[in-house]
Amino acid sequence: MPVHPANTARMVELLSLEQRQGVYQMEVGLTHSSGSARQILIIDEYTYLQLSLLGPFEGQRVRLSLYPKWDPFRRSFFSSLIKMNKNFSETLYYACSEEYATQLAKARQEELPPPATESAVQVPALELLQPGPGQPKRRTSHRPARAVLLRGVLFSCLIALFLLRMDGKLFSNSAEAHEDSVQAAVVTEVNSRLVNAEPGIQTAAYQSSEVPAIPEASPEPASVAAPEVAPGAAPVPSPAAVPDAVALQVEEIELNGSSYEYSLPHGYVALTFDDGPSQYTRQIVDILHEYGVAANFLFIGQNASRHPAEVSYADEHGMPVGSHSWDHSDLTRNSSEENRGNLERASRELESNMKSAVTVFRPPYGAVNDELAAEAGRQHMKLLLWNRDPEDWKADNAQQVLRYFHKTDPSGGIYLLHEKAVTVEALPEIIEYLQAQGLKFAVFK
Repeated sequence: MPVHPANTARMVELLSLEQRQGVYQMEVGLTHSSGSARQILIIDEYTYLQLSLLGPFEGQRVRLSLYPKWDPFRRSFFSSLIKMNKNFSETLYYACSEEYATQLAKARQEELPPPATESAVQVPALELLQPGPGQPKRRTSHRPARAVLLRGVLFSCLIALFLLRMDGKLFSNSAEAHEDSVQAAVVTEVNSRLVNAEPGIQTAAYQSSEVPAIPEASPEPASVAAPEVAPGAAPVPSPAAVPDAVALQVEEIELNGSSYEYSLPHGYVALTFDDGPSQYTRQIVDILHEYGVAANFLFIGQNASRHPAEVSYADEHGMPVGSHSWDHSDLTRNSSEENRGNLERASRELESNMKSAVTVFRPPYGAVNDELAAEAGRQHMKLLLWNRDPEDWKADNAQQVLRYFHKTDPSGGIYLLHEKAVTVEALPEIIEYLQAQGLKFAVFK
C-alpha cells in the first residue's frame, strides 16, 4: 500500500540571524518529506530583537516552532524555540509580530524548492503592521542601539512575568519543563488569526505538542466517546498473561525511500517507540501483543548492547526493529566516514539479536540532511520520521500523554513515543482510544 505524502510536515532550524544595512533577516533550514533546503526570511525589527535576546546561538542547534500562539491577555503573539547540544535541551519563549506568525503559516503550506536547489531563496519583506494594544510601538527608521536593547529587555521582562503567572515558573530545561498551560486556551484563537493557516503536521522534537486539534469540519462521531482516564496506574500485563497465538491486526507498509514518510493515508495510524531497548521494552511489547497490534521500535545501538534480550523479544513478537543510530548523537554534524561507522555499528549490534536485517532508520532528534539520507540508503535503510509528538519524554504523568491523543486528529498519524514509565501506563488506553476511532494500525518495513 503506498504512503500518500499529504500534509507534508516541515522542520525548521535557525542557521543565522543578522542585520544588514537596516534589513533584519534569518537563514533557516527547512526539511519536508522529499528533502531539505535553505531559505532566507526577511523579518521585522521587533521579532529580530526578541530572538536576539535569546542568543548567542553559536555551537548549538536551534529549532523554531512553526506554530506561534496568541496571548489574549497581552493581545500579542509569542512563539518558542529549542536550543540543543549533545547533552542539553532548553525551550525558550519570545514575543513576535503578527506578520512573522503569518509568514510561518505560509511556510507551513507552501512547497519547498526541489532538494537539489542549493541557492538560498529570498523572500520579499512584509510591511510592518501597526502595533496592537500592549505591544511596543515599532518604527522602521534607525535608532540608537542602546534604546533598541532597552526596549527589548523591557518587553522580555514583561513576557517572563506573564509566563510566571500562567505556569508558576519560567520554562527552562526541557527535561524539567511542564506542559504549556497556555496552549489549550489560545490554540483556537491562533488558528483563527492566521489567515488560511490550515493545521500542518508537526515533526521533530522542537514542535512536539503543538500539532493541530481535530478539525471542526469533521468532528468525532457522537457514537464514539473518548474513554475516561483512569485515576490510577493502568495494569500492565505480565508476559505469562499474553497469549502467544494472538494474531496481529496490522498493515505492513513498505517504505520506498523517495521521502522521509511523514504521514499515512486517512484511516490509518502508527505507533513508534524511540530510544530503547530498556527495562520497559517487554512491557510495551506485551501490551501491544495483548491488543493484537504492533509498532515500530527504533533502538539505539549502545542500549541494545546492554539489553540484547529485549531486542530479540521485540523481534520474536512481530515488532519491526529499526536503527536509531549507535549513540543518539546529532549525525548531521558528523563527517560521512563517522556516519558510515555509526550506522554500521548500530545495525551489527541489532542484527546479532534478530532474525532479519535492519531496514528502517530514524535519525536522532529528527536531524537529517541529504548526506545522512544517502548514507542510510547505501546501507539499505529507509528513513522514517513522524508527524505526531505527545512529548511523553517530559510528561509528569500518563494523563498528560493521553490528553494529547484526545485533542488531536489521530487519522493519518505517525506517533513518536518513548520507552518511559508514563508511556507504559498510558499505552492500553491509547490503543483502546485509537481502536474506538475505527483506525487501522500500520507498521513500516
